[in-house]
Amino acid sequence: MSRHSARRDQGAIPWAPQGGLIRRTIETGARLLGVRAAVGPPAAPVEPTISIPTPSPPDAATPCIRPSHRRLWADRLWGEGMALPGGAQEVLRLAALLPLSPETTLLLSGQGARAAGGVVAGARGSFVATFEPGAAPPPRAVPQGRVSAEPFDPAAPVFRARYHHHALLLEPLRAGGSPDALLAAAAAGLRPGGQMVLLDLVARGLSASASEARWLTAEGRSEPPAEAAMAAALKRAGFDVHVVEDAGRRHCEAVMAGWQALTVALRGQPARPPAAEAADMVAEAEAWLLRLRLLREGRLRLLRWHASTAR
Repeated sequence: MSRHSARRDQGAIPWAPQGGLIRRTIETGARLLGVRAAVGPPAAPVEPTISIPTPSPPDAATPCIRPSHRRLWADRLWGEGMALPGGAQEVLRLAALLPLSPETTLLLSGQGARAAGGVVAGARGSFVATFEPGAAPPPRAVPQGRVSAEPFDPAAPVFRARYHHHALLLEPLRAGGSPDALLAAAAAGLRPGGQMVLLDLVARGLSASASEARWLTAEGRSEPPAEAAMAAALKRAGFDVHVVEDAGRRHCEAVMAGWQALTVALRGQPARPPAAEAADMVAEAEAWLLRLRLLREGRLRLLRWHASTAR
């Protein structure tokens, strides 16, 4: 880390977002739809902290969300095509940390990259090269306006060498891959002196408990890298880290705001969603509730790094 670096390190989050909202979504959905709520018996009407009863063992039936329905509920929670709590507003806040202009090209990778790229291009005028795991690129990656879509394999990431001025990586390891492979590819894809904003989860004391196993299954992911492994990978890739910020509080507040808006919208609908879609909503709610619990307990951290390559 540079001698000019600043670090904002909060450790375990010392605050308690209201987990009751998501819990009630799970329990109400299970009761109305006849699906199994995996978080245990009903809770008190108001909870001062996120509290989950002892979950079922990891070999019990774990909610599995079909990709199309996960996309459906993500669209309703965060905005069409988005995958980051806070949606377009949060993407723009993170992009504002980079010196973007109509003359710059941004490398943008992560779930929801295409939608986020359209937001950044529209607001900042930059060219945006998007790399979204699991999304089939258009034929020959034809640019649409100032946004292009490229194929992306998290296990073997490759970006156009020395082409992008800056990079914005939004939970890029959620789809798999390793910090070393990702960050080496990002460094190779940036021009000298290029800046990068990276937002991702790191593990800090995960212990293979039942609730942690359920969370990994619910999100369909492998365990996040350790915090020290990310720091080491940044250094090996040649990045000079200027800021490390714990973004957990803002993230959890955005999650709760999204679910609050969704429950209000659902109450205003004349008809219930189809049972299969609603069951997937319950499973999605459980996945986010488990994530919030692990963040609050400090076993997960959501960190933002601001770094640059050598000139």
